[in-house]
Amino acid sequence: MSIQQTVNYIAQVLGRPALIEDRKQRVVAYSPQSNFIDEVRRKTILEHHAGPDVSSWLLGLGVNQARESFHLPQNAELNMLPRLCVPIWKSNLPLGYLWFIEAPDRMDALDVERAHGLGDRLAEEWYRWRMQQNTAASRNSVSVRNLLLGSGETVARAAEDVTEDGLFAAGAAVRALVIRPVMTAGGPHASELRERLDKTVRAATRTCGQINVLSLVRPDHAVLLVPTSDTPGRFPDAEDTAQRLLAAANDILATLPGVDRVIVGIGEGHDRLDRAQESYTNACRATQIAVAFDVPDRIVHWGRLGVYRSVYSIAAHGVQASDVQAGLAALLSEKDGRTLLKTAECYLNLGCRVQDAAAQLNLHRTSLYYRLERIERIVGVDLQDGVQRLGLHLAIMLTRIGTDQFADAAVYSTDVASGAA
Repeated sequence: MSIQQTVNYIAQVLGRPALIEDRKQRVVAYSPQSNFIDEVRRKTILEHHAGPDVSSWLLGLGVNQARESFHLPQNAELNMLPRLCVPIWKSNLPLGYLWFIEAPDRMDALDVERAHGLGDRLAEEWYRWRMQQNTAASRNSVSVRNLLLGSGETVARAAEDVTEDGLFAAGAAVRALVIRPVMTAGGPHASELRERLDKTVRAATRTCGQINVLSLVRPDHAVLLVPTSDTPGRFPDAEDTAQRLLAAANDILATLPGVDRVIVGIGEGHDRLDRAQESYTNACRATQIAVAFDVPDRIVHWGRLGVYRSVYSIAAHGVQASDVQAGLAALLSEKDGRTLLKTAECYLNLGCRVQDAAAQLNLHRTSLYYRLERIERIVGVDLQDGVQRLGLHLAIMLTRIGTDQFADAAVYSTDVASGAA
């Protein structure tokens, strides 16, 4: 008997609706409800959690320590009717709670005893279900990891496994979405960051109603693989899923101390699941480029990054700023070299429009002209020459990227052998 069948059976035997929550007050299953329902039960069913106020009140009553059934009084402030709580334990392992609303009448001693006995039966089913889920989750996690971080036959076998297990729609195309937090100095603790990434992925998946989504949480980012199709309406739009992922990240991840903001990268779609790694690699690159160049958009598409992709490709082939403009090193060696570099970058980004650059830098135009003359002299470049301007601009962009900041698929593959998470 499944968990859902068990809770329906319990409700039928006792003649009143039942609901099961885990230890964090998250809904696991519930029976059909009656007319005697309050706002807490309604919210619990709709949002899968009653909310922090209810959780705090229950913790204050010692619900998390209880091993025997007990009655909870009505809480008018929370719009919560009286309840019977049956803690569910398997030996010394706490699993969660079985709840009954005690309205219109209070459950008598016989029904309470029966509820406790049914709770023991539920514990057996719940424990068995959890073991099955843990085994399946572990197997699925390995398959997704191999799909995204493996190579050759490992990838092909992983794609077959997740499709055969019904985790991804057979024949669907695939697109990767990567959520990456941008850290401040110091940043959050690694375990806390990983937990928030996991919560973000689960929340986004739940809100968009996706059942064929694969996910993997890495130390500094998380990835979702979503199915796509040329048939309108077959699957949720990847852009919509990205918006939901960003919204979840803003609520869960961006509030973590040490996280400045979050960025979602969208990779290009591919027609086969065994090519998901390509989309994942591009989605990762999109977020890394967005950070390097301070791209204002919070959702960035690899296919729309234009010249930034070109600069990335140049850097990935080992080309450094000094290869394009040797004089840039002399500029950076100046006492105010970083200021001059920022000035040159702003001027070039704005198409050499002096008035706009002066306004953005909060300078008088005379001061800007003076800086530009110094830059020309130190670097050895003529800013009136289009080709020389291009060389300087490209060199400045390469200083933002560097040649070793971004990991490629080859690096991802080594994670599998090492067992890195």
